[in-house]
Amino acid sequence: MLRDSVLEQLLNSTFGNVVGLGTGLILILAAQSLRSGRLGIGDLALFIYYLGFVTDFTTFFGMFLAHYAQTRVAFQRMHTLLQGAPAAGLVAHHPLYLSGSLLELPALTRGTEQALETLEATALTYRYPNSGRGIADINLCIRRGTLTVITGRVGAGKTTLLQTLLGLLPMDAGEIRWNGELVTDPAAFFVPPRSAYTAQVPRLFSASLKENILLGLPEQGSTLEDALHTAVMEHDLASLEDGLETLIGARGVKLSGGQVQRTAAARTLVREADLLIFDDLSSALDVETEQTMWKRIFERRAVTCLVVSHRRTVLQRAEHILVLKEGRIETQGRLDELLRTSSELQHLWHGDSAGTKLD
Repeated sequence: MLRDSVLEQLLNSTFGNVVGLGTGLILILAAQSLRSGRLGIGDLALFIYYLGFVTDFTTFFGMFLAHYAQTRVAFQRMHTLLQGAPAAGLVAHHPLYLSGSLLELPALTRGTEQALETLEATALTYRYPNSGRGIADINLCIRRGTLTVITGRVGAGKTTLLQTLLGLLPMDAGEIRWNGELVTDPAAFFVPPRSAYTAQVPRLFSASLKENILLGLPEQGSTLEDALHTAVMEHDLASLEDGLETLIGARGVKLSGGQVQRTAAARTLVREADLLIFDDLSSALDVETEQTMWKRIFERRAVTCLVVSHRRTVLQRAEHILVLKEGRIETQGRLDELLRTSSELQHLWHGDSAGTKLD
């Protein structure tokens, strides 16, 4: 971005100064012609009028070169996000709902034939091109009705692992299998009702609280109420001036950090997906609210969770823990076993008890 801004300002300055100097030189020559009588006042006025069009065009051409380079990079990035789809899809015609009622999304339906039984990842690898850091040779197996926790220090690769598994980052190597069947396009596969994902930094929009939770899904009273209850939001709704219809501002600026996280959790829970994936869900919650929320999550149907966390409440509930270090699995197992054998988990455990934020 810095190089791009420097290039844009350099081009604007170059073309602007060249145009200014050229205009001044032309006016000097025109003044000499005016003095000699070869150029009249009306001719000079007309000349200056049309000179503005020429100079504006030259300046615009310089700006166009800078914006063309920016647009080319932007289209390259968008084409990468299409993951092999034709580039023409970027400019395909779609209806714009600028007036009237919005298109209603169909209710999510879960096919029993695709219900999660096991999710396996083998030799999952991704390296960031610029730094070479990332994850390597990650093997994990998630079974229905279990809580699997990924933990580790800052920079260990926890979020990278989730994003690679979900197809948000393109894996360099490895494979993913859902009930034994190969997943060839994780980004298109891991969507509701198969899975629902809450990112480490939730994205909220300048709309009502209800709109931020549903994101276009049809409102089903019992489902929405259940999600709000599970996310421990009943007291928050009572304190907000308009309840669910409260406008929360850009990025949820009117909400506290804990309310933002619980709103994102309700968004995930309302989709009733087979696999719930949370990236550091409860980092901004007090201990009591955190314990209540996890208790309510596991009181629901046989829920399957993949969670990034270092919090004791979550680790104590986990059936399986993966401890990452420098992008690889340092060790894995149950909490009691790891506390005896893993110095890395011991460090995280005692760091949490001292109030140190490690995720």
